[in-house]
Amino acid sequence: MTNDLTEGKPLPVIFRMALPIMAGNLFQQFYGMTDTIIVGRLLGRNALAAVGSTSSLYNMILWFANGAAGGFAIILAQKFGARKYEELRQRLALSIMLSAATSFLVTLLSLAVIRQTLQRMHTPAEIYPDAVSYIVTLLAGLTATVAYNMAAAVLRAVGDSRTPLLFLVIAGVLNIALDLLFIGTLGWGTRGAATATVLAQTVSVLLCVLFIRRKYPVLHLKRTDWTFVPEHALQMLKLGIPLGFMGIMTASGIIILQVAINSFGAVSVAAYTAANKMESLFTFPLAAYGMAMTNFCGQNYGAKKYDNIRKGILQCHFLMAVTALAFMLILETAGSAIAGLFLTSGDSEVIALTTQYIRVIALFLPVFGIVMILRAGIQGLGYAGIPTLNGILESICRILWTLWLIPHGSFRHLCLVNPTAWTLAAIMMICFYLFRIRKKLMNP
Repeated sequence: MTNDLTEGKPLPVIFRMALPIMAGNLFQQFYGMTDTIIVGRLLGRNALAAVGSTSSLYNMILWFANGAAGGFAIILAQKFGARKYEELRQRLALSIMLSAATSFLVTLLSLAVIRQTLQRMHTPAEIYPDAVSYIVTLLAGLTATVAYNMAAAVLRAVGDSRTPLLFLVIAGVLNIALDLLFIGTLGWGTRGAATATVLAQTVSVLLCVLFIRRKYPVLHLKRTDWTFVPEHALQMLKLGIPLGFMGIMTASGIIILQVAINSFGAVSVAAYTAANKMESLFTFPLAAYGMAMTNFCGQNYGAKKYDNIRKGILQCHFLMAVTALAFMLILETAGSAIAGLFLTSGDSEVIALTTQYIRVIALFLPVFGIVMILRAGIQGLGYAGIPTLNGILESICRILWTLWLIPHGSFRHLCLVNPTAWTLAAIMMICFYLFRIRKKLMNP
C-alpha cells in the first residue's frame, strides 16, 4: 500500500502524488468556502465580515501547529526512503507526542488572548460578537484539525496521497449538511459554521487512524516505539519549529494587513473575505505541487538519488505552469460570476471589489507556484532556515505595504500586496536553489 517515490520517472511520479493532494486541498478550501457562502447568504454581510476578520488570526495559529507537524513528517519521508522502518516507527511515535503537546499548548494560549487580540486588531463593533463566537469555536477544535493534517502528512510521507483525499470528500459532504443544520435549522449563527468544520475534521481524523491501523503494517507502533529520545526530539524540532515559525511570520504579515482592511470599513472587509476564499481556492491546488515535492525530495534524499531531485524540481515547475495558466484563464473570464456565489445580487459594490482583487491575483499565480515548489522541495531536503527567512521576507513586505495602506491606501492598492510579497519571495528562492542547492545536488 505504500508508494515508493524513488522509483520511476519523476514527472509521472510527482503528478500522481500531487493530483490527490490538489483535490484534497480543494476540498479543504471547500470547507471554508461552504461556510462563507452559507454564512453570507443566510446570515448577511456582517456575519460574512465576522468570519473573514478572524481568518488571518486563525491561520497564524493553525499554520504554526501544522508547520511544526509538517517538519516532523519530513523525517518520516527520509526514513521511509532509506528503508529504515524501525526508525520510521520510532519517529512516528515521537511525532505524535510532539504534535499533541504543540496543539494543546497553542490551544490554551490562543483561547486566553483571542478576545483582546481581536479588539487590538480594530475589529468593527458590529461584527465583533460574531467574530468571537466563530474563532473561539474553531480554536476549541484545533487539536482535531492538527491531528488530521498530521495523519495526512504521515500517509503522504509513505507515498499515499489518495486516502486523505477520500476521507476529505466524506468530511466535505458532512460539513455541508452540518452547516445547513446548525445555521439554517438550529440558528446557531457563525458558531454553527465553526462547529460544522470542527466535527467534519474530527471525522477525517478517525477515518485516517482506522485506515492506517488496518492497511499499513509498517506504521503499526509497538510499546517500545513510545520512547522519548531527547536527541531525536531535538532533530525533529530543528525542522518543525522553524517551519512553524515560518507559518507565524507569514500569517503575521496577513494579520497586520487585516488591520488595514478593517480600517476601510465593513464593505471592504466583506469583499476581501470573499476574495480571500477565492484566492485560496486557486492557490492551494498549486501548493499541492509543493507538498508533493516535500515528500518526493525527502524520500529521494534518504535514498541518495540526487539526480531524481533535480529532474523532479524542474518537471514539477512545468506541471505547475500549465495548471496556473488554466486557473488564470478561469479567473480572468469568470471571476465576477464566481464572486457572485458568495453574496446576493444586492451587494454589487462588494462583488465589484472582489472581482477587482481576484483578477490581479490571477496574473501572479505562476509566481506563487514557484515559491511553493522551491520552498517545499528545499524543506524536504532537510533545510529549514532558508524557508523560514523566506517567510520573514514575505511578512516584511506585507508589513511595509500595510504601514503605507492605513494612512494613504485604498482597496485598489490592497490588490498588489500578495503579488509583491510572492515576487520577492520567488526571487530569493530561485537564487538559493540555483547557486546553492542545485550545485550541491550535482556534486554531493
